Amino acid sequence: MKKLRLPAVAGQFYPEDKKELEVMIEQFLTQVELPKIEGEIFGLLLPHAGYIFSGPVAAYGFKTILGKDFDNVIIIGDSHYERFDGVSIWPEGAWETPLGKVEVNQELAAKILSSSDRFLVRDSAHLFEHSIEVQLPFLQKVLKSFKIVPIIFGSEDEDWKALAKTILGNIKNKKVLIIASSDLSHYLPYQEAKAIDKRTLDSISDLKTENLEVCAKDSVKTLLEIAKNLKAKTKLLKYANSGDTAGDKLQVVGYGAVAFYC
Repeated sequence: MKKLRLPAVAGQFYPEDKKELEVMIEQFLTQVELPKIEGEIFGLLLPHAGYIFSGPVAAYGFKTILGKDFDNVIIIGDSHYERFDGVSIWPEGAWETPLGKVEVNQELAAKILSSSDRFLVRDSAHLFEHSIEVQLPFLQKVLKSFKIVPIIFGSEDEDWKALAKTILGNIKNKKVLIIASSDLSHYLPYQEAKAIDKRTLDSISDLKTENLEVCAKDSVKTLLEIAKNLKAKTKLLKYANSGDTAGDKLQVVGYGAVAFYC
C-alpha cells in the first residue's frame, strides 16, 4: 500500500466537512483584489494559522495562482511539534484532506533526499504538523492537477542554504511552485506587532535573511535564497494580524502573503 498521510488538523484549523471547507475558501478568494504582478510567480510566503485567523491573508497568495499550470508544489515548513536534527522529506504516497488526496512526487522527493545526508525520512515530523497541511485545501481549489513535496525543518539555521541549492538544481525549466509556510510575529500587542512585522516584510522585500521575526525562519530563508539566485522580485499582497481578522488586539499573530516572481 502507498503511504497515506491523513489529515491531522481538519476540524481544528479548517472545517472537516468538504462542502463547508469549499465554501469558506471560495468566500476568502472572492474577497481578494490583487495588485498587478508583471512576471511569473514561482514562490509564495503564506501563513499557516487557523483559517478564520489567517485565511483572509493566505487567499491573496493563492488567488495569484488561480488556474495556473504548476506540475509540482514544494511546501516547506518548520516543525512546531518535534525537534530533530536535519530536514525531513515525505518521500512517497499521498496526503489526504477533506477535498481528496494529493499525490507526492516520489521522483523529485528522492532527488532532494539524496542530495545531502542532512535530509532524511522521518514520518513523525509530519504526522501532526499543520504548516504543510493547511496549504493543501487552498491548493486543491486553485490548481487543476499537481503533485507535492512536503519538507519540514527540524533544527534551526542549519540546512536552509543546502536545501535552497538542491531545489534550485531541480526546478530549472519545470513548472514548480515553492511555498514557505510561516506566520510572522507572535503574541505581541497590536501596534508593536505591526511595527515588527513591517520590518520583517521590508527585509523579505529586499531578499534579506537577517532580522526575520517569523516562526519558520528556515523555510523563509530557503525561499529568499532561491529568490536571490533567480534575481527575483517580490510583491506584498496582503498583511494583517489576528487582531484584524478574528481575535483581540492584546496579543496578536502576524500574517503576510508575499509573491516571488521573475
